[in-house]
Amino acid sequence: MIKLQRTRAANQLKGFTGAALESKLERLLGYYYDGGGTVDFKPKTRQVWSKAKAQLKLESSNKCAYCEADTAAVAHGDVEHFRPKSEYWWLAYCYDNYTFSCQICNQTYKSNFFPIVGKKLPRPKLPAVVPTDPARLAKVVSSLCPDPAKATDAAVKKLLSAENADLPDPYLIDPERLFAWRADPDTKEVWIVAKGGTVRAKRALKAAESVLGLNRSELLRLRWNHYDELETLVLVLQEGNFSDDKKLQILEKVKRLAGSDRPFAAMKRFYLRSWGLLPN
Repeated sequence: MIKLQRTRAANQLKGFTGAALESKLERLLGYYYDGGGTVDFKPKTRQVWSKAKAQLKLESSNKCAYCEADTAAVAHGDVEHFRPKSEYWWLAYCYDNYTFSCQICNQTYKSNFFPIVGKKLPRPKLPAVVPTDPARLAKVVSSLCPDPAKATDAAVKKLLSAENADLPDPYLIDPERLFAWRADPDTKEVWIVAKGGTVRAKRALKAAESVLGLNRSELLRLRWNHYDELETLVLVLQEGNFSDDKKLQILEKVKRLAGSDRPFAAMKRFYLRSWGLLPN
């Protein structure tokens, strides 16, 4: 996992900001009241968050926001609700609650699991009936979730930080501060591990393994292939008889392999730092 940047440009958030967001939230309130305080998201007509997929894919460079595998060639990917809509129904149309995820991380593993150690985000305080007065209705609607084009990362983080979720939100927390990597040449696997052994890092690792399956066998082997290629290029760079200019050219190409748009960038950057090729 790497840190991602959330867009807040209104023209890139069509359907999830301004009047369009208000309309969605008003319908959501209708479902809530009609269902006696619950919302059934099974009908496809209510699953309009799929329209956010294109922008989320851009933000994560076509990679799963969790495992960092490239979804462009192997899967369509999902708009994933970081906080499950089954528990946090009022955030179902909240763009700040979305990530782009592969189906394995999202459907096979994460599903509705969301462990926290802090106080759970309280449900909005709603009136007994849907307000008919436009001003009152607008106030209730605005209490459900922040408008992404008007909010800031800092404000959203403040709103959600009290839960102290085990799983780091890649849009609000830099996961590279919590995770490290361990390559095993005997089994040809690369494991995600806690960085520094802090309590916070250990919690994040436990969630990464149990909630997302980030040490599943397929990923262990796939990461090794990328690690092995990177290590080989670094050995060639360090031991080859190249001119200084050629070494700089090769080094720049090696660094590009760890760019945010490349698969498993966090793992690659970790090893490049450990080999002294990137600053800590």
